[in-house]
Amino acid sequence: MRKICGVLLVALMGAVVLGSCNREMFNQEWYDDTVTEQFPIEPIDTLHQWLLSARRTATIRVDAGLENMERVMVLTANPIGHASEAQIMAEENDPKEGGVYTLLFAAPEVQTTFYAAIKTTDNRYAVVPFTTSTGTVDFSRKTVATITTPLAYHSFTYCFEEDFPVPGDYDFNDCVLRMSVQPGSKKNQVKLNVTLAAVGAKKVLAAAVKLTNYSYDEIESVEIEGGRAFDEDYPLQLRLIRDGATFQRGRNNEPVIRLFEDASWSMARNEADNIGNIERRNINVTRDTNEVNLHIEPVTRTYVINFKEDASGLLNNLLEDNLDPFIVTLYNGGFWETHTYNYRRSQVFYEYHDQTKLRMIWALCVPTGTFRWPLEGQLIGNYKDGILTGVFREYGHSFGQWAANRNSSKDWYFYPSVGDVY
Repeated sequence: MRKICGVLLVALMGAVVLGSCNREMFNQEWYDDTVTEQFPIEPIDTLHQWLLSARRTATIRVDAGLENMERVMVLTANPIGHASEAQIMAEENDPKEGGVYTLLFAAPEVQTTFYAAIKTTDNRYAVVPFTTSTGTVDFSRKTVATITTPLAYHSFTYCFEEDFPVPGDYDFNDCVLRMSVQPGSKKNQVKLNVTLAAVGAKKVLAAAVKLTNYSYDEIESVEIEGGRAFDEDYPLQLRLIRDGATFQRGRNNEPVIRLFEDASWSMARNEADNIGNIERRNINVTRDTNEVNLHIEPVTRTYVINFKEDASGLLNNLLEDNLDPFIVTLYNGGFWETHTYNYRRSQVFYEYHDQTKLRMIWALCVPTGTFRWPLEGQLIGNYKDGILTGVFREYGHSFGQWAANRNSSKDWYFYPSVGDVY
């Protein structure tokens, strides 16, 4: 990571809650100006919310005339001939002929065409396209085919910088998580799939996810399928999230799922030395393969969230866009949480000096599970003095133009410079 200047480091000391620290040392205005100046976009849209997804609703009439119907679904693509590209965005089990079903889902804001599908128990699919302007979707112009390839669930990708509250190198690969939500096997149950895909951080980096718009008291329990956490058998003392329980209560009664204490160890599982140090390597962020640059299969865990019976009606509202995954890091003797911009005011485990006036970001939520993150040290995008550089730099589809104007280049994440991404 790029080193921050000593003057800024001194100024930031007042932002950390330390007994020996004088808060009057901290100059908020100077900090805002200095940190913003180091962000690779100038100017940033002053009204930016850094959102790339939108909630959609599909009303579907089940009139396909099929027997043994198993599910009605909303898909990202046509599964007939493209089963590997078609992912489930929403579903309802055991649909009835003639029934009308309203499905809520989170999708990329730029996507306007989707596919409604009915699946039978013998893998026959009836499929029709629809758009965001369609009223009630029906199957009068359906296409029917047998598809044996299982469909995956649509997921979001969350990319973090490790250095909050100081600037990083803005490659957004220090921790990369993918998450998807799917129905559980019981009516009051939801499953959360979490994949740890890459770690470019050189420090201990913990992670958890807050379920927004819910309270801790509405959830009965959270279990891990298979029982093993990401960091099961971690050899060192827990410091960043000291409570090792999977399901925890946040400072404001929020339901929180603890993911891991140490991202690097959770993927590489390398042993600690005799004084408790663990060597940290680049994992899935470089093209090189050697002792410091590793290529490891992403690690996935599935969390089963059991809602209390009187809260089971809230399940349909739990989507990828109201997850609040965050990382926890140690800086200058204090603990800091890095959230996506939409949840920047969250201080789930720790209280610290508020930095929410800044428009810049340390975390990104990208509404697709196929996002290719920048290689180590490669800026995600740079746009200053009218010049576009960085990994996502294609004119009209660039990260820089989106950052400078929230209504421009909303599809930037589909247009990487392929030699600069993992």
